[in-house]
Amino acid sequence: MPNCVEGHLRSTSTGAGSEQEEFGLWFFPLGLLNAEKSSLLSDVSDPKENGDEAPEDRLTLSGMRGLPIQVRCWGLSALVVLVVVYLVYPAFPTAYGKSLAGWTWFACNNINGFLHGRFVPAAFLVMIWMAYQKTKGEWVKPNYLGLIPLALGLLFFLVSMRTIQPRVALIGAPFVVIGLAHYLFGAKVTRHVIFPAFFLWFTIPVPGLETLLTGRLQILITKSCYEVGQFFGMDLVRVGATIYVSDSPVEVANGCSGIRSLMALTMIAAVYANYTQKPLWKKALLFLSAFPLAIIANFLRVFTILVLAQFGYGSFGTGSWHDWSGLLLFFPIALMGLYLVDYLLNFRDRKRKRVKRSVKRTAKANKEARVE
Repeated sequence: MPNCVEGHLRSTSTGAGSEQEEFGLWFFPLGLLNAEKSSLLSDVSDPKENGDEAPEDRLTLSGMRGLPIQVRCWGLSALVVLVVVYLVYPAFPTAYGKSLAGWTWFACNNINGFLHGRFVPAAFLVMIWMAYQKTKGEWVKPNYLGLIPLALGLLFFLVSMRTIQPRVALIGAPFVVIGLAHYLFGAKVTRHVIFPAFFLWFTIPVPGLETLLTGRLQILITKSCYEVGQFFGMDLVRVGATIYVSDSPVEVANGCSGIRSLMALTMIAAVYANYTQKPLWKKALLFLSAFPLAIIANFLRVFTILVLAQFGYGSFGTGSWHDWSGLLLFFPIALMGLYLVDYLLNFRDRKRKRVKRSVKRTAKANKEARVE
């Protein structure tokens, strides 16, 4: 590889050796990127390290269009190959969908409670675009270390083909994204890609998770609604997962356990925590708060059905209100809860900012008064 870079530099500096230049251009993309940096800068070191700022000479992410066509062909070719392998290639001919993307689409369905997984790729593309907007001014510094996670992710894919386990390929997908970004663009760009890459794990249907959680959540919601209703003097009788309100049965079915809403809320909480919090512990705490918030919001949703049945509107409560209360009640309460947790976590920081703004306004007003 160093021979490739050196050959390209010698041929570009002397104007001779066209065959060697072509070899340097086409053999390996990283060698050409390093050669391009060497031709743009007086030396390969970072201008910041030398104390000599030369932003106009840097090869930035937004300036990749200025690279030779061969480099862009390499990058585009690698992207096309990965897209074909993950989205089109029939790696799992005996499974639904055959390709990894096709299997994931069929595996994320309303029956197992992982329907939200179908929206993850679109969210991933949006977050990658946001990462590009943040890093397009960063200096591109390709790094061979990116080949390690890239090779690991591709190994996961090969193992998944051998064992016919598409979930293994999905586990390795973030490592492919991170490795490719680190290899081509360097660490400063890659750090903004880490969260979108691992966000792809929300597309992995976990077998047995719904069965494990649904029964427990169903019993928890049923008991909570019954006990709270009894506390407020409601005439309730509980039989298993069914609560009788004035002889009108209200069944807390599997779908009312809140497992689907819990999955969707955890995905929303992960995005909200990543883009609103800076310390890792705040991100983790805000993300974990999604679990109790989902249970509380689902409890209120089911309890309102019991209240409607108590006042003689049982058919409306178990019909139209049951179908629409998720959007009208569950998510507003859960999202407001996330915001409240965010507010409490950053209460002191917000208070300091208000004090600083007040001091600045006072200083500005005093300065204007002196001038007058």
